[in-house]
Amino acid sequence: MTTFKSGGSVAIAYEVTGHGEPLILIHGINGNLEMFYHNVEELSKHYQVITYDLRGHGRSDRPLNYTMDNHIDDCFRLMQHLKLKRANILGFSLGAYIALGFAIQYPEYVNKLILVGGKGHGEVSSYARLMIKHRHEIKGLTKEQVLDKLHPYIYHNTDIVDDWLLKVKDYATMTSNEEAIASRSMANFDYRDELKFIDKDVLLIVGEHDGLNPPEESEAIEHEVKRSFLLEFQHSGHAPLVEEHARFNDTVIRFLS
Repeated sequence: MTTFKSGGSVAIAYEVTGHGEPLILIHGINGNLEMFYHNVEELSKHYQVITYDLRGHGRSDRPLNYTMDNHIDDCFRLMQHLKLKRANILGFSLGAYIALGFAIQYPEYVNKLILVGGKGHGEVSSYARLMIKHRHEIKGLTKEQVLDKLHPYIYHNTDIVDDWLLKVKDYATMTSNEEAIASRSMANFDYRDELKFIDKDVLLIVGEHDGLNPPEESEAIEHEVKRSFLLEFQHSGHAPLVEEHARFNDTVIRFLS
């Protein structure tokens, strides 16, 4: 585990595994770099894999306020710190929003782009949107009960996901206030007007049973990005990188090569 100071103030924790063409993996909200536990070993046989904890997450610093632009800037500064001129970028969930924004703001630093369970805009977090949709089912429940109730709407292969979430939690946890700050950081982002200007090879991966960011969110991106390709994983919910990790890893390697 190594850290660097993004913008000279916020410590960002990161790991570099393997050798070859750089591949940056960006995790989802309330998670950390351990979200890629099922992927790093295989991907690092082919690429120099870079994982990091977003600000506010994992073992990085946790400011009291930050924005989507801060996340995008952290990725750029990480590349500068590692002296990378270009990289493949893979983002999962919130990481996909960051990766998409990065490709729009810093296209010259991107080789290929992979967006997993993403979307092109959002007024509120996808989880908040899901809570609103199922508000009558979760009324009066505790936070933990709400999580349990919504779990089947988010994931499909719940057994492997449960083990994965435990591993993520063992690495680092977040307080309720830190989770709220993280959620606010991605409110009201909107890339829809910029999507048509993305001139990169883009792979969109989404689980057929994803109730958090359903397939139509990725379809909307595919419709606007001219060099994009959408692949739907039939046995996955929101986390095909875990729920069908062998197929996921093979798909990423094939796309990048």
